[in-house]
Amino acid sequence: MELTRKSYGSGGFRKLLSTRHGTALIAVACTIVAAGILLFAASRYRHSVNAQGQPVTVLVATSVIQKGTPGSVISSGGMFRSEQIVAKQASSGAIADAAALQGKVAASDINPGQELTVSDFSGGTGYVSDLAPDQRAISIPLDASHGLNGVVKAGDRVDVYAGLSTTVGGNSTGVSLRLLDANIAVLAVGENASGTGVGSGSGVTTESDIILKVNASQAGALAFASDNGKVWLILRGANAVEPQHQQQELYTINSLLLGSRPAITGGKR
Repeated sequence: MELTRKSYGSGGFRKLLSTRHGTALIAVACTIVAAGILLFAASRYRHSVNAQGQPVTVLVATSVIQKGTPGSVISSGGMFRSEQIVAKQASSGAIADAAALQGKVAASDINPGQELTVSDFSGGTGYVSDLAPDQRAISIPLDASHGLNGVVKAGDRVDVYAGLSTTVGGNSTGVSLRLLDANIAVLAVGENASGTGVGSGSGVTTESDIILKVNASQAGALAFASDNGKVWLILRGANAVEPQHQQQELYTINSLLLGSRPAITGGKR
């Protein structure tokens, strides 16, 4: 039965309720609406149940991930594996893609077999997120010539040489130079209280602090050389290769000025 505008005029709805036919019509309409709501709810429930039973990918730790470990190190070090499990078994906030680890650090220790979740990580701050477990950041002061003022910048790679004077019985036996470490990443190039610093654009060449990312085993040697001798930074090209045996060669006045071959330390040619 078609309801005309007149039927819904002033007092029309009350009149409709006052008739048996009108009451039945409204009851049918309410039933249809309720049935639609039930069908929608049932559909969403079935979809939820089906989704919970679907396989999903999660990342699971394969070794102990210590607090503070950068996400980039976790990825490059293969410290996790991908697993497929039923969705309802996945931890809340489970990470499925290693890309989500970039720029993050472990907020707490993660044990082998533990799923990696969003709550396990926090935003990386400072240089910590750039350091692997066996790496350290060290700041060394370098003058204009030794530190390549205005040339070296953050992100470059350098070879680090150290020159030291040696004495025996109070008498100087000369100066020797050797490669401490090769292919070292420059984390930052800054300035100290003595001047304007590297890359200031002022043309002033003063001593500046350069922060390097070094192997933990070399940090002590570099600190000692910086305090007791001279440190040189040698800028590397994008496709630089390692000269054979260079790290074992000890350069002295004899090898450089008298034409003899550099001494080899720690092994034979």
